[in-house]
Amino acid sequence: MAAAYYTLIGSLPHLPRLDQAERLPISRLKLEQRLRMLETEDAEQLARAETLAAWQMTLSKPKTDADMVARYQEAMHSMQPVLRDFLEFRFGLQTLVAALRRRQVGAPAPARGEAWGTGPWLPTIVRLWNEPDFGLAKVHPWLPEARGYLERQDALALERQLMTVVWNWLSRTAESNAFGYEAVVAYVFRWDLLRAWLARSPAAAKTRFQALIKEVTDVS
Repeated sequence: MAAAYYTLIGSLPHLPRLDQAERLPISRLKLEQRLRMLETEDAEQLARAETLAAWQMTLSKPKTDADMVARYQEAMHSMQPVLRDFLEFRFGLQTLVAALRRRQVGAPAPARGEAWGTGPWLPTIVRLWNEPDFGLAKVHPWLPEARGYLERQDALALERQLMTVVWNWLSRTAESNAFGYEAVVAYVFRWDLLRAWLARSPAAAKTRFQALIKEVTDVS
């Protein structure tokens, strides 16, 4: 049975929503001090997941597609269900955004066997490459809006939307077990989103956006 973390959860300050945040309610140092209440295996798995799915790691500073796919597949064999679910969600979102970016710069659909993304929608994305939202707008209702931001090169709006999608997923996860490991995981990754969002500026977002487009152009 998974551990309950009443004391740990009770010690963490409330996280404001992204659109209401002015500062982080707890520093990383103090957060890590609270996380020492985690059981050893839980702490190690959470730290490992952060190296894969922290916002800066997966969207702003990605590894090569093949490397990230390999690390994702390895993690999925060893992590607890809540972390596997989160990695599947985050990498699935990243895969959809990568597909939109590739198509925007005129790249063809990924070739069979190419390690470029993860998740259950890979065959659908390739098969419906020329459909505006790969035929997945009903499953992922944020896709049309994200595509619009990409087309208008509105980097800040795109990043805010994607962060909100992830934030909402994590909030639902926390509610599923308010004093369990799920709530701890959700708190840590929402804290990471807040930190990333508060560090944003329109100029920095534009630079990151151009870097992302350049990466895809170089690959193609």
